Amino acid sequence: MLSLRELINKIPIWEGVSIADFGSGSGLFTIELAKALNQNGNILAVDILEKPLMFLIENAKRQNVNNLITTKVCDLENKSLGNSFHNSFDIVTIVNVLFQIKNKENIIKEAKKILKENGFLIISDWEIYKIPLNEKLYPVKKDDLVKMISDIGFVLKEGMQLTNTHFGLIFTKKC
Repeated sequence: MLSLRELINKIPIWEGVSIADFGSGSGLFTIELAKALNQNGNILAVDILEKPLMFLIENAKRQNVNNLITTKVCDLENKSLGNSFHNSFDIVTIVNVLFQIKNKENIIKEAKKILKENGFLIISDWEIYKIPLNEKLYPVKKDDLVKMISDIGFVLKEGMQLTNTHFGLIFTKKC
């Protein structure tokens, strides 16, 4: 089984890579990802709430990666980041977020808009049969998620079991 650290190692990272991390929250994954970047890379951490993003920046300062991370508050389920972000990122990551979102299509469509041609979409989420029961959660079967994302305009490159409760998916944006 893979860990999130091993997922980061599978993400194609190169000199000057630009990454958008959707649903970054307080940034545990974002900061680990930033540690894997060189000084010319950057990450836009996006979350619906401002407070976790403030915590993310404070934690990033303590770990000396704050120069690689900027933040933006946005409800990606219902809004767009805006036209200025179209075709501007090499990678979009969505880690432990989709099970909390009812309208998954909107967030995937936003990822497609902001990704450059041949950009990568990296997803990690709960296995539907392993998630704690809660009426405010919206888990989806991995196969159904792959079909939806493929229908939006992505090609699955790799699927993996990260832990006994989480899967990982790596897609590329169709040209």
